[in-house]
Amino acid sequence: MSWINKIFGTKKVEKIPTRKIDYIQITKDWNADPVSPEIELKVDGIDLIMDIYLNHFQFDKYQEGDKVKIRFKNCAEYSLNTCNHEGFYYGQYRIKPTELEWGEFYEIKSGLDRKLPNPIKKIQNDNSDRKHFIFFFKDETFECLASDYYLDFYNEKVLKYCKTYKVVLGDKEIGTSKLEKADAPMGVAFGLIEFNGIKTPYEFFKEYCLKNNIVINTDDPEFEFIDTQVISELKVFRPDGLEIKGVAGNAITGMKDEGYEISIFGISYPFYEEEFPHHVEHYENMFKKE
Repeated sequence: MSWINKIFGTKKVEKIPTRKIDYIQITKDWNADPVSPEIELKVDGIDLIMDIYLNHFQFDKYQEGDKVKIRFKNCAEYSLNTCNHEGFYYGQYRIKPTELEWGEFYEIKSGLDRKLPNPIKKIQNDNSDRKHFIFFFKDETFECLASDYYLDFYNEKVLKYCKTYKVVLGDKEIGTSKLEKADAPMGVAFGLIEFNGIKTPYEFFKEYCLKNNIVINTDDPEFEFIDTQVISELKVFRPDGLEIKGVAGNAITGMKDEGYEISIFGISYPFYEEEFPHHVEHYENMFKKE
């Protein structure tokens, strides 16, 4: 065949470079329930909120009923499609099994088409300057384009038994909190504040601290993040009017995108166990898992 090459010459065939997906794996010390995550999606303004059960079989720090609320900030569009793990491994998705491992939550940096598969739900028309997220579940695959994400871990049983407490600063009732989170051994209870008529909590707390010589540990105007030391006039009251006191006082921490929490430090026992039996039980159950 050398005479053919002499007449027509030879042409090198260039190899098409293999696409490589650049990603960040988000699920490292947690993941969705591998059998029944019970995905719930809710649009909140321009944000998308996903609520799922956690994998308490693989990760010892979680127990039955533990969930995570994932808030996708400034979400442009999303897709929850029916591609399951079998379809994925049979090559029915636009991602090969060698490119991404199934059953994880990723932020895709590059190397993957940002055109989401059907069905697509649009929240905003402009999807530029958004990050690309993928979460592989047992029976479904989720993708979305959003500015960022935030995680809020909680237990549905604990939340069910939480009371609603009044939060007061000085002589003003500024909102309520369920004190849905805790560090039971340390006698700490904390939770997000639902504000009453306060449009910018960051400016409200910062102004109060500066005016009353309260030390601010961290102040970041860009993200409207604030973390204060103890505020003596910040108080929490039970529905019957009893004040929930901690020997170390109360403080505020949080940011605009994730909300602001009030923390009560050093609530004495046995009152802590009487007021927050759900938090104590949840903590003790962590050590009952085999």
